[in-house]
Amino acid sequence: MRRVLAVAANTYRESIRERVLYNLAFFAILMTLSGLLMGKLSIRQDEKVIKDVGLASVELFGTMIAVFVGVALVSKEVERRSLYPLLAKPLDRHEFVLGKFLGLALTLLVNTALMTLGLLITLLATGHAPDLGLLKAVYAIYLGLLLAVALALLFSTIASTPAFAAVCTVCAVVAGRFSDVIHNMTEVIPDAPLLLINLVYYALPNFKNFDLKDRVVYGDPVTALDLLGLTGYALAYVGLTLSLTTLVFQRKELK
Repeated sequence: MRRVLAVAANTYRESIRERVLYNLAFFAILMTLSGLLMGKLSIRQDEKVIKDVGLASVELFGTMIAVFVGVALVSKEVERRSLYPLLAKPLDRHEFVLGKFLGLALTLLVNTALMTLGLLITLLATGHAPDLGLLKAVYAIYLGLLLAVALALLFSTIASTPAFAAVCTVCAVVAGRFSDVIHNMTEVIPDAPLLLINLVYYALPNFKNFDLKDRVVYGDPVTALDLLGLTGYALAYVGLTLSLTTLVFQRKELK
């Protein structure tokens, strides 16, 4: 476990120094400010607009970090040949994969926390009480980001290039957000193969379930049982995906 934590700490240090993180944080601030501007243009809806835009910014930029930095975690090590001395030491490949995942998970946690803090400060600056209920939506967003990281690691070990891995990950995330459309495809296309549709539906992560933004912003109840169910689903999916990633990575010939 100590070796896993060492890889995680090194991944966190490298990820936090990536310029893309600061660029995304800059754009997240811009999105929050634009939410403030749109809130001023709305009648009695300024608080809801700020919350909507703020939560959407947290999710959007967090997903971009998860996908593009996650894809580069393995490919960059191979390109720089820094992976070889690591694996020559008493470091198993499954420890390497798990350490990379935990390192980026910590990076996302820090960035998500900072963006959420910025949203709460924006609410306070506009004369609204910071709504701690937003943390439920943020927690669900973070769980979804962990799924995206796991997918990025998987495709980075399968795909031949980082660009192709990024495209595959983005497609999987987008498809997962519209999983209900896939599930109901037989209603639109009666001749669609039901077995294939069900296979795709259950293989893709259901990102739609992690979207609690509207429920939180408009005051619909989100219970502890709801969050517990999302946590269980996320842990199960991440565990299976990382296991598959490790299996692929164990068989991968490094040149």
